[in-house]
Parts: sequence; structure tokens; C-alpha cells
Amino acid sequence: MVSDEKEHREQSRLQVRHNMKPELPGFYYDEEKNRYFPIKGPIPGAKSSSSSRTKQKPEPKPEQETNYQKRTKLKALKLVYSRELNGNVISVNKKMSNFRDEIQKTQASYPVVWRYGSTEDIGDTALKQFQVDVQTPVGLTRKNILVAGSAGGCLSILRVSKDRQVYDGVIECDPVSVLPCKENDTEEREAPEHILRPTQPCLVALSSISSIELIGRSDASENSHPVNRALITTLGSTGRGSIFILNVAEEVNILTPRSLQGNVSSECTIWTSDCNISGSHAAIGTDLGAGLVDLETGVGSYFLRSKSDVFALQFHQSGNIVHCGLRNGAIVSVDLRERPGRPFPRLTRHQIRYQSSSKTGLTSTKKQWFELQGNINPSHVIYMPSSLTCLKTLKTSDQYLMASSMDGTIKLYDQRMVKRGVGVQTYEGHVNSHTPIEFGIDPSERFILSGGDDCYTRIWSIKSGQLMSENKFSNSVPSVVCWSADERQRDRKDSIGHGAWLGSREAIFNLL
Repeated sequence: MVSDEKEHREQSRLQVRHNMKPELPGFYYDEEKNRYFPIKGPIPGAKSSSSSRTKQKPEPKPEQETNYQKRTKLKALKLVYSRELNGNVISVNKKMSNFRDEIQKTQASYPVVWRYGSTEDIGDTALKQFQVDVQTPVGLTRKNILVAGSAGGCLSILRVSKDRQVYDGVIECDPVSVLPCKENDTEEREAPEHILRPTQPCLVALSSISSIELIGRSDASENSHPVNRALITTLGSTGRGSIFILNVAEEVNILTPRSLQGNVSSECTIWTSDCNISGSHAAIGTDLGAGLVDLETGVGSYFLRSKSDVFALQFHQSGNIVHCGLRNGAIVSVDLRERPGRPFPRLTRHQIRYQSSSKTGLTSTKKQWFELQGNINPSHVIYMPSSLTCLKTLKTSDQYLMASSMDGTIKLYDQRMVKRGVGVQTYEGHVNSHTPIEFGIDPSERFILSGGDDCYTRIWSIKSGQLMSENKFSNSVPSVVCWSADERQRDRKDSIGHGAWLGSREAIFNLL
């Protein structure tokens, strides 16, 4: 017994001595292999120790908005520094690029957004900003106004100014910075624009405001005469859409209803509208087709008849062609030149064959036919997967047509290649399923901006199709967008699109 106890004590002493191996600087002891190994990095499979050398770094926290703003400033400063050394042609990622292009990309990737208070439910269906020369007791005064239309039928005329102003009978819409989020150590940012809202709307219609278009519009990149009139259309609660002419040349705004005459039915729903550059005629999209209306007399005629509603349309720059987007996803270009200055004769009938798309996005092999009446070329019809929501042509090259559909597809088409049936560029990431969302193209035609059903606002590069940024700063869908017409913004050549206005049910936003 005594010998057994001594032997047990001897084994325990040896075991303790074995476990208490001396620590050698720069080495660790492996008990299984019974030897020392040099410390060159993390030990595979080893547990984290309390030693500072073997302690792993904690997982990085989500990026804070302060870093968001600092990163934007840092990148801009690097670009400015490179320009000072090398001129306007600078090196970016081992490639030569233009300084102005890179600054615009930086601004598109990290936009700054303000939300304006007291603007809820006033600009969720139509929004347009323009400059006007208003006759006042002291003479002509140039002002910036923002005309907003809502789903409730309210038309509001907001005054936009660079400086904060106070007037009787108006509500000051206080701007609040929402992107990047304000932190305690973030410097206070000044809003680029201030909004004054009248206490009462200019118009309360029986149905939703469907469109607001400038009459005699001009290119925002040129210093041209201001526009003093706008075309206002309403959807029509019982199939009776209305047209109004808004005159803002006087200090008291004048809204004149324009009754439809000729063979354009007044018993129709007006979904959209557009005006030619001269401001003499307007094209309206209805549930019966598309009509051309003389804005002075109200006389109109259909230039396209279709059983599929015209949800979107756009005048070609020449004024001779109107691009129409239909409920069934077809885009047709109608030529107006055969009938100058006289009522349209009987329209030519066309049977158009197309392949319908299923909800899964797959194209069905079953051929379907639909009838169109108008001066169109059936071989030049473009097909989108679902109902059209917006159409716009590029001013720098009128052969390019950008279109969006209600399934979230946004594509750029070259009208010289429409027979191939594919777009030259696709913009991925857009989310939509049922909302008529309008996208916007900045005046430099480098970026496209659109809200989505998921309440995110996204910016893409038109040329590359790259998604530059996606941000959520509204709890409702940003469904309309327009670009600033302020001449002060035009001088900022390094600015993206001179600033944009976005409208949702929650509020009106300004994005730079």
C-alpha cells in the first residue's frame, strides 16, 4: 500500500511538471505533439487565449453615417488634389478619367437628401418645378415654383427660394436632413432650397392629378425664357378626365379648364400627357387611345386608337412623332406628319402580333394579337414584360428611348435596332409590382433616378447600367421625380443633375 501511494504521488508530480512547461517568447507548446512551435499567426483550430497576441479582432460594426459623409469628402478631396496636379484628365484605378465625371459619380454614390415638413399627401402623383416671370407692383420678378399634384386631387403651388423667407398666408416647410443621418459629431448642413406652401390648394379636383407638364418647355441646360404656363390633367373619377391650363404669370395664379372638342371623347380616363416644344399642342394618353389637342381651342383628334390604355407617352424632339406605352406592354411610335393642320381622317388598322409574358418573367410560346389604329410601323413595335409606367427620350441622342414597366424592368432602347427586340442597356435592382412610378433623367443625361415599391431610391449610370446607390429615406414609395430648374444650380458644373425633387405620400424630398 505504501509503495502504491508513493508511485501515485510520483506520477502526479511528473504530470504537473509536464503540464507546467516553461513559456518561451515567440513560441507555443503543443501538448499532443509534445513540442514547441514558433508563433507566426493565428493557430488553426486553437481556442482564443487571453493573450493580446493571439486575441482576434472583433467583428467590425455597421458603418456609421458619419463615416459615410467623411468617405464622400475624402474621395472628393483626393479627386481635387489629383486635378491640381494633372489637370482635368486624372488617373482613377489605373485608368485615365475626366475629373468632372468622377465628381458626379461620387455625388451619385453618396447623395444628400432633405425632407420638407408639412408636405405630406400633396405631391405623390405629379411634380414639376419651373421658373416664371411674375408681374408684381415692382415689375417683373423671376421666381421658382414647384407645382405638386396628389392622389386626392389637390393641386398646390409651392414657392421655392434659396433663402428662408416668411410671408403671411403661407406655411413654411422646414427642411430636415435625412441622408446621411445626422450624428452628434456631424456638422450642420444647410438645405439648398426652402419651400413655402399656401394654406389652401390651388385646385381640389374630384379625382387624382394624373400629370403636370410645362407648356413651351425648354432645355434646362440652356438659359432660355421662363415658362409661365403648365398643362394639368386629372384622371377622372367616373371616366371623365379633365384638362386645365395653369397661368402663373400673374401674382394671383389663374387656372382655366379646357373642355375637349372634336372627336376626342370627354368620357375618357386621362392617364398621362405631354406637350410639344412649341407649346401649341398636347398629347394625352387615355383608356381609348392617344389624342392630340390644340391647347388654344381645345379641339382634338385621336392619332392612336387602342383597346389597351395608353399609360405613358412622350413627344419626339422633332414634334412629329409620339411614343406611346400601353397597358399590355407594347411601345408604339406614331407619326403625325401626314395630317398637318386638319382633323385626322380614318386611322389605318393594324393587327399586331406579340408574345405575352407570364408573371414569372418567362415568355409564352402562344402568339396573341391586338388591334391598333394609327400611322405606325408594326415592325418597330417594342415589347416590355408588363404595363408601361414611364417613357423618356434622351435629348443628346433622340434615337435612344428609355422605358420602365410595372414589373420593375428599366431598359434603354436604340430605335434603330428595335427589330432585334432587345434593349441596349438594362438597369438592374429596380423593384416594382403594381405602382405607376416615374423615373427621372438628370439634365446631363448621365444618371437615372427612380423610387421603388420597397421605398428605396436608386441611381444608375445611364451609360454603364451600374447601380450607383440605393437608399431608403422615405416610408412610402417615391413615385414621382423632377429636376431643379434653378439657374443658380446650372452654374455648378460639377453637380449631378442640378438637384432633384422627389414626391411621395410621406413628404417632398430634395436630393443633391
